[in-house]
Amino acid sequence: MFEKIKKITKIIVLFMIFMCILGLALIRLNSVMSVKAAEAVQKRFSEFERDSCDVVFVGNSHQFCSIDPMLLKDEFGIESFMLATSAQTVPMSYYAVMEAVEMQHPDRIVFEVSYCANDFRTVSNEMSHYFFDGMPVGHIKKAAIEDLIEDEPFWFYVPFGLYHTRWKELSETDFSDYEVNERGGVFFTETVPNSSIHVIDEGDMENMPEEMEKYMDKMVDYCRENGVELILYTAPFNTLYDGDETQLEDLERRERIFNYVGKYAGEKGIEYHNLFYEIDKLGIDDQTDWMDRQHLNANGQRKFTEYMANKGYIR
Repeated sequence: MFEKIKKITKIIVLFMIFMCILGLALIRLNSVMSVKAAEAVQKRFSEFERDSCDVVFVGNSHQFCSIDPMLLKDEFGIESFMLATSAQTVPMSYYAVMEAVEMQHPDRIVFEVSYCANDFRTVSNEMSHYFFDGMPVGHIKKAAIEDLIEDEPFWFYVPFGLYHTRWKELSETDFSDYEVNERGGVFFTETVPNSSIHVIDEGDMENMPEEMEKYMDKMVDYCRENGVELILYTAPFNTLYDGDETQLEDLERRERIFNYVGKYAGEKGIEYHNLFYEIDKLGIDDQTDWMDRQHLNANGQRKFTEYMANKGYIR
């Protein structure tokens, strides 16, 4: 009888060891097979020292192409982190605010609002991984996935399943971190000449899509409940659809919504800066400061960051 119990115990112990090894192997495999650019920002944020920054930036690529958190630290002494990710929709930014408050308790959240003009909760599952991959597993990630992801949400907890076909394209870079600086910032050196940005009358307005305003309300309420100042701004751009014959019409529609955000912010008692109306003051050179027709390169990013800081829009 004793020998039988001993044998069963040995089998159980060996099985547990095997499962631990398998679990560790899957964790490592998940890390290797994942797209490093997708998980980089959230991973950096999860590793950043808790309660160590006063400002957290949320939003999409217009945000991280406009503001350099390292420059804010080096030149202005502003402790900040860039939690913006590609295709981060307004609902995603709401959950990013929750994450920022829980992990950093910042004095201010600065939200670049250009996606307020879009009427969708996610762009695509592929782009959504740029927000969810690297995000710490916890109640906020769970709530965000349950709320926003309708198609195969399981792969947002275990993205290895989505990336298992990448083995043919693996390289040395897959075994190291993506180049995002310690404060989540990135910059681009590509240069594409831009044309002058068309700006409409400041009084022309069009309501925000209803779903986006709902999440803006949630963001405003959450910040107030947690004693965090919410600052909104819009970074200027030329077009989202280069070559499309309706691009000017689309830009004007978006600008009308950005003007409405100003009215919304005023009613909510929130600071808002529409930089479309401060383009000339920014000092942006259309020949040297753009990486494409909607995103600033490193030259433009420096000018934009310094302007925002000197004007007190971040402090």
